[in-house]
Amino acid sequence: VVELLSAESGKGTYLYRIEHSSLDRNASNMSRYKGSPKQHEEFKNSLLEDVLGQDVSEKVPMEKVVLLLWSFRDDPSIVTFMSRFVQKYSGSRHVFDGIEFYLPQLAHMIIHLEVDWDDAVLERFALVIAQQSMHFALQLNWILQGAMEDYRPDNIADGSPNENYSPLFYSRCLTLLKNVERVVVYGKPRAAELQRMYEQGQITKEEMHTLDLADRRFNALQITSNDLDPDNISGGALDGELAIQMPIIIPAHPEEEGKNKKPKEGPNPFVDRYCVLEKSVLNCYVVPGGCASGGGASPAPKHDKSVLKLDRAMSLEKATIGTPNATTFEIEIATPLYPFSLRCISAQEANLWHRRLQEEARASALFSETQDEKIKQDLNRAQLDRYEFFQNERDFVFNLTKVAEDLRMNDRAERKKLAPDMMAELEIPSSVYLPLCNSTDLWRRVSKTMAKETKVFNTKERCPVIMHFASRRGETRNGKKVDPNLDVAEYMHDYFNIGEEGAMEILAEGDEEEAVAEAPEAVAETQPLSWRKLLGREKVEVVPKQDGDDTDYHSAQEIDDDDPLTPDHEMEESMHSNSNVWEGEDGEAPKRGARIKNFLKDNVGALPQKLNRRVQMERYRSKSVIDRQTSVQPLVPILEGTRGEKAAEDLENASVGGSVVSIERSSVMVKDTVVLGTLDEGDIDIESIDRAKIYVSGGQVWAEKSATMLEEAKQDLVDEKEMVQLEISSCLSKSNDDLRQEVFIMQMIHFYKSVFAQAKLPLWLKTYRILSTSSSTGLLEFLTDATSLDGLKKSEGYPTEGGLRAYFEMVYGGPNSKAFKAAQTNFIQSLAGYAIVSYLLGLKDRHNGNIMIDTRGHVIFIDFGFALGMAPGHEFSMERAPFKLTKEYIEVMGGIKSEGYKEFEKLFVKGFTEARKNSQIALGMVEIMMYKSNYPCFSGGRYGGGKALVGFEKRLMLSVPDKQVERRAKKLIRKSKQHLGTYLYDVFQKATNGYEI
Repeated sequence: VVELLSAESGKGTYLYRIEHSSLDRNASNMSRYKGSPKQHEEFKNSLLEDVLGQDVSEKVPMEKVVLLLWSFRDDPSIVTFMSRFVQKYSGSRHVFDGIEFYLPQLAHMIIHLEVDWDDAVLERFALVIAQQSMHFALQLNWILQGAMEDYRPDNIADGSPNENYSPLFYSRCLTLLKNVERVVVYGKPRAAELQRMYEQGQITKEEMHTLDLADRRFNALQITSNDLDPDNISGGALDGELAIQMPIIIPAHPEEEGKNKKPKEGPNPFVDRYCVLEKSVLNCYVVPGGCASGGGASPAPKHDKSVLKLDRAMSLEKATIGTPNATTFEIEIATPLYPFSLRCISAQEANLWHRRLQEEARASALFSETQDEKIKQDLNRAQLDRYEFFQNERDFVFNLTKVAEDLRMNDRAERKKLAPDMMAELEIPSSVYLPLCNSTDLWRRVSKTMAKETKVFNTKERCPVIMHFASRRGETRNGKKVDPNLDVAEYMHDYFNIGEEGAMEILAEGDEEEAVAEAPEAVAETQPLSWRKLLGREKVEVVPKQDGDDTDYHSAQEIDDDDPLTPDHEMEESMHSNSNVWEGEDGEAPKRGARIKNFLKDNVGALPQKLNRRVQMERYRSKSVIDRQTSVQPLVPILEGTRGEKAAEDLENASVGGSVVSIERSSVMVKDTVVLGTLDEGDIDIESIDRAKIYVSGGQVWAEKSATMLEEAKQDLVDEKEMVQLEISSCLSKSNDDLRQEVFIMQMIHFYKSVFAQAKLPLWLKTYRILSTSSSTGLLEFLTDATSLDGLKKSEGYPTEGGLRAYFEMVYGGPNSKAFKAAQTNFIQSLAGYAIVSYLLGLKDRHNGNIMIDTRGHVIFIDFGFALGMAPGHEFSMERAPFKLTKEYIEVMGGIKSEGYKEFEKLFVKGFTEARKNSQIALGMVEIMMYKSNYPCFSGGRYGGGKALVGFEKRLMLSVPDKQVERRAKKLIRKSKQHLGTYLYDVFQKATNGYEI
């Protein structure tokens, strides 16, 4: 892969590039590139340099790692090297935050790229990381759950046949879910031993991390190799002609509008089908001309599947298989969605099908309800703790979304009355948390519901519910005091990975030698990985050039002593932190630049034949936006949470265990002392905030509201012998709504927020957590101190004339007051930020129910169901403007000729210019998520076929000369200003849904 082009002896300067030997592409293929093939190769060279060859002060740029993985997605060997490189530095909080930020793209590639590979490279990467953080494992679990529901044979809502059924991807997701469970529950067998050796001074901290990573890699290898073990495969597909009693499809909620038809009475009749049982699915085919013997023929005749029509595919996930009837030879199967039956012609055949059905049902998950108690008996204490935590957390989140779904099924007039009682009855397991966070965010254990504070949004199709919980930090667990500032990954490591003496057994049956023997093709994953082994060739040694001579290349015996990815070349200095999860504090990074450069010097050579073949085939690959790049754009550090950077000095008397407790926007309570959360209102005086909160947040800002709720929760701390910090955690629960597209759009907004921060532009965007837990449920972060513009305009006391401008003057004072100018600046900076992302990401459905405003004057856009080309009304959409810029907004800024409006224009132009400069990562993120995607913005006749990416690239104006960008950007503003379509859409929403204009 890497070829040395020149070497200046004594200067340490080494130039290398990625060599593609097949650059004689045909003319039509050449049009894919904006530049020449040589320029594109230089781009990939630069991308590699940015990732592998940085100076010691640099950090691993995860966004460029993702681009490299995508660029070389056709070659597992290169993906293997890159994934192991990232694993090596995943102990850095910065790197781990990057891994979690790009998890949607990584998971999408894991699901869709590896199905045709011989080796589960990316899956093992994910399993290694999942062993480091159970939070990461949970996030991956929910992504896989949604994807599995996309591809399963039956719709999760009512059991009807799924038109998107994919046996390949469904089986893939089932296997991944099972393997994530396995690495979580069985954990790191040597964790306790390594911890003890470190504490006794037998190994250094960096050596402990090296051995821990090797342990996790081997576990991941065993699990993925075990999937291919013949002893673990039930015997391949079983087929035969059977009589099937197909399931009756009963709507999950027949009382819903349009679904109130009376279900069919009585069972369906038995029909003859050719059945194939494999990969936890029973596929039933119609045979042209009918089955040979009316069903149940034995031995079954073989049929060519190409001439068969799939009548029905039924998932055996979590299915209960009944005992065969001794007289009729019928077997009853009950799945979570429906029952069905099959009939055989003999007891022998019935017993065979019964055994295989049970095997396939068990194979769909590691831990099934029927085997739950048996599996628990086989686990040691630490494994049982992890099993119960992982299961309890998933059940807890499921129950939160179930409340929203159960309320949706009730009469709209009754929902608000029922919600508090349903929340009061919600069972809270002993150790759960709201997973709307990163692994590096503070750990907060949910202890009780604040049922009386539950709020319901009554809509026709959904019933979102705002939920509040009392949560704890700084408790004593297992006789050990918990640091109140411990992050999620540290907490899980400290309390679920320690205490495994005697738990050294291997995940798969057999010892390490057997595992290696059974998976020789994958064993290299456990060995030191070098580029030489990656490429399958001898080492090529560079002989320094003599005067007048060219550089000669001589073969030499391959050695691994200088491999920078072996334990001998681990981090060069010990990183100290309070936890053994992370290798160093934020801002520090392992030193790697010199090692990588020396490695490149010593390990260069010709392109391997396998990569050569891949490049030959690349001409047939679909058009890729990355394939058209010619230069690498700057790094964009992703902004993450503060992890409690701000500590209130007045908390010394309320500290836990003698340590300072960090305070964020929520107030906290220790014993009976309440400390208000941070307000951070800037130049807006408290009197103005007091006026604003009447209209925006019900008379209390969140710091005050959370303090009031904490007073109600005092009984939780009565008779507490230990000093425990109590605070309020909140979320918005939704059902009957696929949030995955919103997760992606929020990720893109988060990216642009980081772009603007990197450029030091005062553009303001509010990013909040969105967690999709399935294809129809999810949780969202509760936005505090904000309300919709619709809600604001309907509030009592809102000006009857003058609109939003009059509201600003009423709340913040006259146009020349300090508070008004600060709020107006907030409005301008946030409006400019959302104008840019609205245009670039094609955000539509921008009525006043989907635009919020906070107590400081910022606007906040929510609800991204229509994006990247989608719009209500589709081709007949009224929203034709690039973004929403109403007369009312202009008035708040001071009018078209005002300094405020000029500032808006200036910020829009500068922000758009920066977004354009950083288009590479954004385009890559969109392209990856578009690949084989079911997102509404990427699929269907209107939006599929790559249209979203083409439109996004066009809106970035990458083909426009730089000197014309400002003029084009201002043209977008003029086109958006008081656009008739924007006004008509607001009128339409007012008439149909009652949203105020």
